[in-house]
Amino acid sequence: MVQGLKPSRVGQDLHHDNCFACGALNNYSFHIPSTFDEKKGEVEFIYQLRREHEGAPGHAHGGGLALILDEAQGVLCHHLGHYVMTDGISIKYYKATPLYKDLRVTAWLTSARSKRLYTKARIELGDEVLVESKVKWYIIPERLIERRFGGAFNTKMRDALELNRVRAKEIRRRLRADKQS
Repeated sequence: MVQGLKPSRVGQDLHHDNCFACGALNNYSFHIPSTFDEKKGEVEFIYQLRREHEGAPGHAHGGGLALILDEAQGVLCHHLGHYVMTDGISIKYYKATPLYKDLRVTAWLTSARSKRLYTKARIELGDEVLVESKVKWYIIPERLIERRFGGAFNTKMRDALELNRVRAKEIRRRLRADKQS
């Protein structure tokens, strides 16, 4: 383990700088600040869509909303210690999503299987749900990540994922104990 390394808190802790969704060095990135809430075991953040995300006048493009939901749920899987690939996504658009408003984005795990994770997410404005999604994820084994990405999947990344897995087990234990009491 790398000394001083801690479990990830935001997507940028594990994603590369050119990521289209959150990359700090990508001029076209949405710069999504997907923050992991350790108490809840969820990703939750506030995001404001801007003019470059526009579809219908004054409102977000549906593809941009899909990107935000996919990113929030994918990063959740990373924060729980898994590299994943989207296997299937289902999105329900309830209302047009306005630009320049503080939107709350939340993503949570619904179930886990040996090679799959299942998550849900929503975008809300106040108490109103604007968009919801469900994603089925394929868990990518580390040996395949190493083979495919080589040096990009370095010891620091491997250690961070391991720390995230340990944290996820602790969160699951705590949440189960809370439900029982």
